Amino acid sequence: MEMIFVESRFKGKLSDEFVKRIYAEIKDYKKINLVAAIQFIDQMNDFKERVKDKEFVVKQSLYRAMYPGQILGCDVYAADCDDCDATLAFEQGMFHVLGIPLKYGKAVITADPETENIEIINADVAEKYRKRIMQGIGAVLTAKKVMFIESTKSGQTYGSKMLKEKLRKEGKQVYSVLADEINFERLNEFREIDAFVSTACQRIAIDDMNKVKKPMINAEDLESYIKENK
Repeated sequence: MEMIFVESRFKGKLSDEFVKRIYAEIKDYKKINLVAAIQFIDQMNDFKERVKDKEFVVKQSLYRAMYPGQILGCDVYAADCDDCDATLAFEQGMFHVLGIPLKYGKAVITADPETENIEIINADVAEKYRKRIMQGIGAVLTAKKVMFIESTKSGQTYGSKMLKEKLRKEGKQVYSVLADEINFERLNEFREIDAFVSTACQRIAIDDMNKVKKPMINAEDLESYIKENK
């Protein structure tokens, strides 16, 4: 199926009051990484121009994102900044930004230009999700039957051949399901499966893990754990 991706930018301006509120949250940080969902790229750049007494870092992702500072649900590389103290994300909700504290261990301040809502995603929130990920990894490693969830969507694939071979060598029965849209009700019909491994968008195994009755983890998290514990 052919797909066309169309950019949709938020046209609103950052109010002076909103800029002041954001500044109040970042004032104690010296070097700040700036990221944004694509609809708020313009607001991120505007904020950078209006606040002159902070050092900002805006990185270009090496993968799927088109613009410096842009983050996707499957790609938060733009937030990879070892010497930054925190990340300021222009975003709605947690879909794109949750991967930042999980992957890089830094606090994230989210600023929504549309609602002017500001949230702090700290280490405690990240730790809660990290524990759930570790529980999922444990479930896969002790499972007898594991199913890999694979997507037909462009950019939502993660190599799983090595993982499948690894699990088969350990005596597990390994299956795969290929889908354009992930249907969680259908997944729950696989009652004999003990755990799922998602090779699709990384947010699925985080935001939607409660929609599946059996444990579900990202292939990338499983691979990282296996490599670290050889």
